[in-house]
Amino acid sequence: MGRGNSAGLTALALADAGFSVWAETTQASAENMANNESAATWQRVLALSPGARRALEALGVWQRLEAGHAPVADIAVGGPNDRDLPLRFAAGAGPNQPVDILSHIVSVADLTTAIAASLRDCAALTEQAQASETTSAPSDFDPRTGMVTFSDGTQIRTTLLVDASGAHSIWRQRAGISCMRHDYKSAALTAEIALAAPHGQVARQVFLPDGPLALLPLPKPDRAALIWSLPARKAQALAACDENLFNGELNAAARSVFGQLHLIGARAQQPLKAQIAEAFIGPRLALVGEAAHVIHPLAGQGMNLTLRDIGALVDTLKNARRWGLSAAMQPCWKIMPAFGAPIICCAFGTHVLAEIFQA
Repeated sequence: MGRGNSAGLTALALADAGFSVWAETTQASAENMANNESAATWQRVLALSPGARRALEALGVWQRLEAGHAPVADIAVGGPNDRDLPLRFAAGAGPNQPVDILSHIVSVADLTTAIAASLRDCAALTEQAQASETTSAPSDFDPRTGMVTFSDGTQIRTTLLVDASGAHSIWRQRAGISCMRHDYKSAALTAEIALAAPHGQVARQVFLPDGPLALLPLPKPDRAALIWSLPARKAQALAACDENLFNGELNAAARSVFGQLHLIGARAQQPLKAQIAEAFIGPRLALVGEAAHVIHPLAGQGMNLTLRDIGALVDTLKNARRWGLSAAMQPCWKIMPAFGAPIICCAFGTHVLAEIFQA
């Protein structure tokens, strides 16, 4: 269940593995998913690991990216004066050694469009959508029978409900799965930024009293994506202020090695919160993506963890199918890869870093 990128990728992965899938995110909803991503192309970005890129390539999504991507070959971490925390992740690489790519920066808008196109062209999902004969939203799920009821009265019986509906999932709530939550009372301010000097495929993270500021390389050598964590009121003010005032505040905070910075296009902001479900599975229910976990963007791991969820889910169901187990049976989930612990560790580590540098 769900209509966002996590739901779309889950549907594609399950269909690719040969499972019969009904997805909310098919055909018309895929079009809406792409159309609703109205932000400027590089206003919101993701840092995808090499493993995440391989997963997207396997699903045919990566090949559909039209805006390109920017490889990150190094990350420079420091304080506002470049003296407080001097750290370079690739500092040990020799001049004749190949550069390892740490991550790939992609546009959220571009990825959304690519996923929507992949959903439209997925024959298995198209056939399932036609077979369901409903465009209504699901309104109820009975885990005892696997029956999904829609608002128009249509019913579909399913072996497993995969919940990728996001942080405010009603399916998680109805299953009685509670969450641990933390509100940072901060917001992430995002925008595309022009640089006076080329970024050289280096991402820069500056830890400031108000919160971390990141400049991530974009495909153009003189462009970067800004992700600036700020107290909520300050983020709101900087998102709405005059462009010259914004540029002045940004340059004063970043003291960038990339020279003078100035804003390109629109700004956006989103509240920063953390949330971890106390269980990722329930009766005939599996949580993926933000239905299971929401973490601070400091480490840029949100979509990477979602793709790990999806991979673990598909592997579990494939093993169950091979061994003759039903996905509705609790023994099936005993073969689930232990992906919960790394996610919790990542969330906790990111939370601790965020708290330390905002103290």
